[in-house]
Amino acid sequence: MTTRRFRAAAVQTLARLGDFDHNIALATRYVEDAVRQGAELIVFPECMDTGYLFDSPEHARSLAETIAEGPFTTALSRLARLHHVYIASGITEWDPAKEKIFNTGILYDREGRVACHYHKQFLATHDQNWFAFGERGCPVVDTDLGRIGLLICFDGRIPEIFRAMTLQGAEVIVDMANFFAMDQADMWGPARAYENGVWLVAATKAGWERSIYYPGGSMIVDPKGRVHAKVPYDTHGLAIAEVDPDAAADKSIYAGNDKIADRRPDTYGLMAKPYAETPVCGIADVPLVPSRSVTKVAAVQMHVTCPGAAETATDADVIDMVDHTAKLGAKVLVLPEYAFAERAILTAAEAGRLADREAAILAPLDRIAGAYRCLIAVPTVTRAAAGLQVTTVLLGPDGEIGRYHKAHLTAEERVWAKPGDAYPVFDTPFGRIGVMSGYDAVFPETSRCLAIAAADVVLWPASLREPFERELLAVPRAEDNRVAVVLANRVDTAYPGGSLVVPPTGFPQWDINVAAPRVTKLGAVMPKHIDLAVCRQKQMIPKVDMFANRLVDTYAPIVAA
Repeated sequence: MTTRRFRAAAVQTLARLGDFDHNIALATRYVEDAVRQGAELIVFPECMDTGYLFDSPEHARSLAETIAEGPFTTALSRLARLHHVYIASGITEWDPAKEKIFNTGILYDREGRVACHYHKQFLATHDQNWFAFGERGCPVVDTDLGRIGLLICFDGRIPEIFRAMTLQGAEVIVDMANFFAMDQADMWGPARAYENGVWLVAATKAGWERSIYYPGGSMIVDPKGRVHAKVPYDTHGLAIAEVDPDAAADKSIYAGNDKIADRRPDTYGLMAKPYAETPVCGIADVPLVPSRSVTKVAAVQMHVTCPGAAETATDADVIDMVDHTAKLGAKVLVLPEYAFAERAILTAAEAGRLADREAAILAPLDRIAGAYRCLIAVPTVTRAAAGLQVTTVLLGPDGEIGRYHKAHLTAEERVWAKPGDAYPVFDTPFGRIGVMSGYDAVFPETSRCLAIAAADVVLWPASLREPFERELLAVPRAEDNRVAVVLANRVDTAYPGGSLVVPPTGFPQWDINVAAPRVTKLGAVMPKHIDLAVCRQKQMIPKVDMFANRLVDTYAPIVAA
């Protein structure tokens, strides 16, 4: 049996602004070092040829090089041919035909030929001062190392770009970056690799360039989100690891699910609509009354348990905890998945019995919602004409607000449940509320559809089975979409507890286990005040809107059957 394993190297260094000779010498030294260590794919950071922080568009134009004749590109092509390796780098490109400057990624093959040519799509504020938005889509190329896709830095903050490449068969994603913050490397890189089941080779700079500090964070991540090699912060050097492209074929999660095969592209149509045609368009310009735009939300980590469990709880205990949480002022309360079932994974018979108790479960919670003028999200099982559905019922101050039927089912749920086919967002007195239930959150499309539909708060009743569902997905689901995420998890799962509320701007500390240490106690309540105005401001930084800046014309693979 043949193997396609190879060694990859991510270079962490610092280009000198406008000094081609210096930057070519750096690249030459690192290529030679990487080759000595057996690397066949060598990746350099963003704008490695010219530096990054120009004085003006004219300054950028004076330094920008063409692919065919630029000094740095010519040097990289020669190095790739000389050492018979693949070399990827970010460059500042002048396109004479379009008369535009692009923030470009280029991959040279073993003969020094251009194998892949990419333009950065998601431009930071300063990028927009001189670079044009990308016009080359999300290319993926076949090589003898495997199928490789390119992206650049901030592109990793748009889940659609990584996803579109994965759906074209990418096994290895190369990221040429100038990371400004540690979370871009330590969270978003592994998160994108984990949710797509692909390798990531990310190279970034370390040091100061004018007003910007680059901490570093060059790394190689496997398809399960595990970091195999990383250059320490504030140092220059190489991250080198063996890459097995065949590992990217394994998209499995849980006991019998698949992170790609279980997608529901027929339900993602909103993602491909032009920004002007989406509900989120202009949501930041809709006035809010400050005194009415703050909502207290709470993840209520409480559910019925099996007899003999270390901590026991009955229906009455769950209802009592909800009542107490509402009494203390929470206005949006979320329970874990199947909160009124004894187990996190239900058989068909157990699901049927839970559905038969719908009225008995909802009645006391409806009274609590009315008494305290709050909203309670009740994850349960309901009956429809077509059969059983995993349903989250939203009860409000004046009765039932609506229902969400889980769209992405686990292997166990598929035995007895019919999936939902929509991601409704409900207007409530406490903001615009959407729901993603359990396994739904593994798919970035779910939270993306809810956010495009202008959700302020996304409720996530869960029964987590893997640590990275919380550690790598919770914060990106909030920050990528500028929504608050309320995660309520069971304590009897493979990954128990850890319920929390993630604000739309995330936490000051990137490590969720530091920012919100995991609590595994049954009955714990995690409250937080959420400012709806912050949820509706969709700019990450000035001029960088998480929705207006999306290039939806490149997302066809996401909605294709």
